[in-house]
Amino acid sequence: MRRHKRPQAASAAPTIVYGANPVLELLASAPQSVEQLWVAGEADAARVRAAAAEAGIAVERADRATLDRLSGGGHHQGVAAQTRPFAYADFEDILDAGASLLVALDGLTDPQNLGAIVRSAEVLGAGGLVLPRDRSVGVTAAVVRASAGATVHLPIAQVVNLVRALESAKAHGYWTVALALDGSSTFQQLPELERALLVIGSEGKGARPLVLEACDFRVRIPQAGRVGSLNASVAAAIGLYALGERARAADRKSRPR
Repeated sequence: MRRHKRPQAASAAPTIVYGANPVLELLASAPQSVEQLWVAGEADAARVRAAAAEAGIAVERADRATLDRLSGGGHHQGVAAQTRPFAYADFEDILDAGASLLVALDGLTDPQNLGAIVRSAEVLGAGGLVLPRDRSVGVTAAVVRASAGATVHLPIAQVVNLVRALESAKAHGYWTVALALDGSSTFQQLPELERALLVIGSEGKGARPLVLEACDFRVRIPQAGRVGSLNASVAAAIGLYALGERARAADRKSRPR
């Protein structure tokens, strides 16, 4: 019996996206998400006007002072858009889709890091991302901008209990792999995993003990320098690539010759 798709939850407020490239990505990939679009008479705005016309979206003229206010003083390039509240995916729907690679974040609080991880996850082939509803940054305007539009393409879910979400992932055939400074193995030492979920902890303390205990593997990234650890988004990109390689190796072996 086919299960009906669950409704998506939405964030509490609309998002202001600014800058020519992020707004162009919205217009190309999700024009239905744009509620209002403002441009000033600058060179970068011409491409946005053309894309908006093609998408059938009205453009409002705005002065720089208005765009400065909308963007919070950010580098808007004469372009800003207000989107409808971000629609979070349901985690069970992400699991049911069966992507070979997923990522979970535990306690990440920096919007720039979240945006960068979303971007890396989308580029490196992850099928979705999950983060806790509490004590974690959600999808904000800063996240959308830092992701370079990847929030449009990557399903992102919020869950009340991350440990329970990891157990659900295991029930769907995923191996859970946590990045940890004291990890007992490296990515190269892992078996070939057909489905893997990478767990990234907070910027300062890493993943919580209960989350680490729920994971099948704790993996470290070997470090040769003098700095104590990698930035969370950089570590996530390395981990996503490494796990993607393990999944591709498993897929090649499973194909009939």
